[in-house]
Amino acid sequence: MSTITATAGPPAARTSWAALGPMTARSLKSCLRTPALLLSPLLTSAFFMIIYEGQLSSVAAATAPGGRYIDVVLPLCLLTTAFTGGATAGQLLVSDIGSGYHARLWLTPVSRWVLVTAPVLAGVLLLTVQAAALTGLGLLLGLDPVPGAPALPALIGATVLLGTGFLLLAAAVGLHTGSSSAVGSVTLVFFPLSFFTATFVPRDRLDGWMAHAADINPLTPPLEAMRGLLTSPWSEQDPLPGVLVALAVLAAGAAAAHLALTRRTRTGV
Repeated sequence: MSTITATAGPPAARTSWAALGPMTARSLKSCLRTPALLLSPLLTSAFFMIIYEGQLSSVAAATAPGGRYIDVVLPLCLLTTAFTGGATAGQLLVSDIGSGYHARLWLTPVSRWVLVTAPVLAGVLLLTVQAAALTGLGLLLGLDPVPGAPALPALIGATVLLGTGFLLLAAAVGLHTGSSSAVGSVTLVFFPLSFFTATFVPRDRLDGWMAHAADINPLTPPLEAMRGLLTSPWSEQDPLPGVLVALAVLAAGAAAAHLALTRRTRTGV
């Protein structure tokens, strides 16, 4: 009896892994049926990138390494997309909770972690498409990375790494509250922070109180690391502070999602 169990493996685990793919595909279809989840972060960031590049490049290009202002403004727009697009997983979970889809899955042998992982994976795929589209727009506006073409997938990967942490944070809020407006508040927390950092010029061009604000702002290290991918040779880059912040957001998001899922499992609401 024990031999059969070891060979077959836990049925719940097999069922959960088998369900992950179809449930992720379902979440992606839900995103496509809700254009705002796909297009709103993308169009908003694209709009501001075109406006910033068009209005500020003539006066701010001298402060940009290499004289290309798009190298400064594209990472800012990707950073903004990371936390605005991060709301996707939370909104999908709120929709599934409201429709009763979660309650029905609660009665199946599918593990609870799949309920969170599927919308987060869908959000990661969506964010990858958004980051790639914005990077493509940057190329049309004159983007020319100093390290060469390999910097582009690295930039997209950095956006997705940071955005995955925001996806998990939004998922935690969605699970805990079941409220779309509460999920939107995650974006409202981080959006003002994007203006208290080296928003329009590199960090070394700031002084006074804004320089101090940028130094304590957790968004500054990933923003500067993403700019370094475009403006510095590989040998002169220092991505470690930015990577550590991204991993910290990822760990905080995973812990928050775990706690919210545990609470919902225990209370059944």
